[in-house]
Amino acid sequence: MDNNYDFITYLFISPKKIIISINKKKNFEQIYKKEKLFENESNNLPYDKIDEFLNENILLIEKDLKSFIKKVNLIIQSKDFLPVQISLKQNDHDTLISQQNLNYLLNEAKNQCKDTTRGKKIIHMLIDGYLIDDRHHTDFPDQTKCHSFSLDIRFICLQIILVEKFEQILKKYQISLSQIVDSNYIESFFNNEDLDIFNKANKIINGFNRNEVQIIDKKIRKNGLFERFFDLFS
Repeated sequence: MDNNYDFITYLFISPKKIIISINKKKNFEQIYKKEKLFENESNNLPYDKIDEFLNENILLIEKDLKSFIKKVNLIIQSKDFLPVQISLKQNDHDTLISQQNLNYLLNEAKNQCKDTTRGKKIIHMLIDGYLIDDRHHTDFPDQTKCHSFSLDIRFICLQIILVEKFEQILKKYQISLSQIVDSNYIESFFNNEDLDIFNKANKIINGFNRNEVQIIDKKIRKNGLFERFFDLFS
């Protein structure tokens, strides 16, 4: 089997549904989709069903693709995500706002949330707004002169123990976990746009939201919109 085929794999998981979608990387054309619905009286994620689904389908999918699935992006719809919000301010600038100012505040946000996010993995880090001399901005006002500069920042977190459960299940099928995306966040971001959940997730992962900070693993350097935000998270 060829394991270098140019595709990307997404796995959508909710308390009552699992969907796997295989898409071409170049144009995101869907080349495979499999869905399973099931009864679930609770709102908990069905880890046993995930294992069953992969056991029933992974080998069949790989035979059909004539290629191994090595990595998966997870789109999770769950009550287990924890939002953490924080506002930070710098005063007495009387100078131009720079990317350095932004980077400083992002680092401060990470440090202030350290205790709150202990035992949790930060899935998304979002800048909900910029306040420049009491004027609200939705985009980063680079090179704007001001006296005060503040940020409203929102972290979306998931318990590390839950992330490890997903990793353990995937490992049984020689698959590694690439990224996790919060389904509720991406649905609210795109609102009523006529895109399926996989297209929305793919856009978010590739930096479509200009106000989402790309959290970069120290071991894997990857440029993005916030490429200046290096080494703040391990």
